Amino acid sequence: MRFRPVLLLTPVFLFLTTLTPLDSSGSTLNGRIYTDHYLYTSGSKPGSFEQSSLSGWIDYDQHHETGFGVRAIGQFDLIATSITEPDQPRLIAHLREGYASYLGTGLEVRVGQQIIPWGKSDGVNPTDYFTAKDYTLLNPDDEIKRQGAIAASVSFTPESGASPFTFQFVTLANYPQSKLLIPDQAIPSGVSFQKYPDSPTPFLTKNFEFGGKLSYQKSDFDCSISAFSGYSAFPEYLVDRSNFSVKPINPAEKAVGGDASFTVGSYVIRLETALHLPENGSASDPMAGLVQPNHWDSVVGAERPIGDDFRIQAQFLMRWYTDYTDPVIDSGNAKLNQLILGVAQANSLILNYQYQSNPGATFRFSYANDHSNWNADLFLIGYFAKNQDFLLRPQVGYTPITNLKLALGADLYGGDASRPLGALKSRSATFFEARYLF
Repeated sequence: MRFRPVLLLTPVFLFLTTLTPLDSSGSTLNGRIYTDHYLYTSGSKPGSFEQSSLSGWIDYDQHHETGFGVRAIGQFDLIATSITEPDQPRLIAHLREGYASYLGTGLEVRVGQQIIPWGKSDGVNPTDYFTAKDYTLLNPDDEIKRQGAIAASVSFTPESGASPFTFQFVTLANYPQSKLLIPDQAIPSGVSFQKYPDSPTPFLTKNFEFGGKLSYQKSDFDCSISAFSGYSAFPEYLVDRSNFSVKPINPAEKAVGGDASFTVGSYVIRLETALHLPENGSASDPMAGLVQPNHWDSVVGAERPIGDDFRIQAQFLMRWYTDYTDPVIDSGNAKLNQLILGVAQANSLILNYQYQSNPGATFRFSYANDHSNWNADLFLIGYFAKNQDFLLRPQVGYTPITNLKLALGADLYGGDASRPLGALKSRSATFFEARYLF
């Protein structure tokens, strides 16, 4: 049975207006329900639905100032059409987060399904080792795309919580996986091609991830250093030479990094950097040039208000591939050589390592007023390595009644078609979202 997109619109909000938050003795029950509809603006199907969906969260939080607590966020997605399965309506229900916690004097412990975002920059976070994003689930809020994993997190602040230093240790029992938008031209023709890796089995020794962070925080300055050993959230593609098929994996990876933020007058300055060392990433490795090389990612940004209602932010991005090299392909089979080269080119397009130096920038300009029902946001990200490409996301929001938020906007990809964002021009779309919070 097919669901028609129009059936996923807002009648459910009439029911939700009867609900009120539960807040008693350290317990809260709230949530959200939202519907998203994306229409292609270019490519071969302008005006047709790229995604039509209805989603909901129920968030239960039992907490105390000290002692044990529980938090659970259940999520469902009723999807009429989507990027990955345009002709297969489906209902997906899962536990977004669900963990037990203990809060003591200067100590916090969490165990269970968690989303653990690290990093301070906007949208691009080199030190965000422990989360992934599903870019095939379209939504104007990138945080909704975040994926977590089964994890244990321990944070300790000395001096009974009064110290400016905090130590955090994290271990994951199964690494999270990002689902990227794969340009059609990246898929080799005539071979079996699996777009997304198989999910890792939890609690297998080989699938664990580990990381630690030391943070320092004052009222107008904070910074941290971190280290990580686990897996990249981003897939890379390998050729199975026995049957000429292509399969994705999440490569093992180690990383070290840090971030900082401080204020200078009206400006908030943010810095974030990390050195990533993926498996087979060195120039001396037999896979050099076929998979993502070792790379150093950095973000430097500034943000400030303009008057009472506007805010502006700009960030400079730089990725430097420390072990960049061209692939050497000599399998002894011309057909296999051609396939390996095609997959290497697909990896470089999808993972953005076509050039050794890859500078870029983001820009955000937003409007919000406590006395107005209207808000607006303009976000732009672009890269400038020889052939430029970009994503532009303008959106306007309106709040007709308390807790009901409407948004209208667009995801516009552009630039050179040989570059990662430019190759997604056919994915450009306008979107509408209605979101009710309760």
